[in-house]
Amino acid sequence: MDSRQNVALESRPMAAWPPDDTEESVLGTNLHQTTITNLRLGLNEAAVASSMPGQAPRWQALGQTMITSFRHPDGSSYTVLPDIFVYRQPVAEERQSLSLILDGPPVLIIEVASESTYESNLDMVRGKGFSYADGGVQEYMVMDPMGKYVPEGVRAWRLHEGAYISWSPEPSGAWKSREIDVMIALEGARAAVYSADGRRQLREGEVTRALERARREHAAELAELRRQIDELRRGR
Repeated sequence: MDSRQNVALESRPMAAWPPDDTEESVLGTNLHQTTITNLRLGLNEAAVASSMPGQAPRWQALGQTMITSFRHPDGSSYTVLPDIFVYRQPVAEERQSLSLILDGPPVLIIEVASESTYESNLDMVRGKGFSYADGGVQEYMVMDPMGKYVPEGVRAWRLHEGAYISWSPEPSGAWKSREIDVMIALEGARAAVYSADGRRQLREGEVTRALERARREHAAELAELRRQIDELRRGR
């Protein structure tokens, strides 16, 4: 290689790190995807529970949808597909992507650590920690159900004067959001979302059982009411 080739290579701009998220790069294990599902389900159910009947939910959680216009430390554009993110305003279901410029920042982002993403998730200087703070995301969590990349299971931060500071859990072990009325926890290897009244929201695989239990309880209550009515009639 001659000197001109050396000069040409040295003058090429270095690719910004981390690279833009892609559908392939954010895929993980079954537990990874189940965690995302349970977080999104729980956050959205808590939003409905905290809203008055007939009113739209107070926030909306989405998952692995493209958000453009974040930035790297060098100012270059950074496109992300957060595992979970929350907006206070409704987002049309047909939207294929969102923009930091047009839609503003999510109030909360949760990343579920995987082999391909954990380094950028946890990097507060060059990675997503910098970009999310720079973009104005008020609360940021990295969750690792198996403790492989985050030994303590969860790390969380809140935005303070343009930079992230540590966000500590409550004595219960759950992280209470200042932005939406929920608490988020990791219980064993399962993510948990609690509504403002302290109820844990249902997770994948629990909905059918809960409906069946409610049906049985309702049937038992009706049977008891019928019994009481029959006794009153016989006592006339």
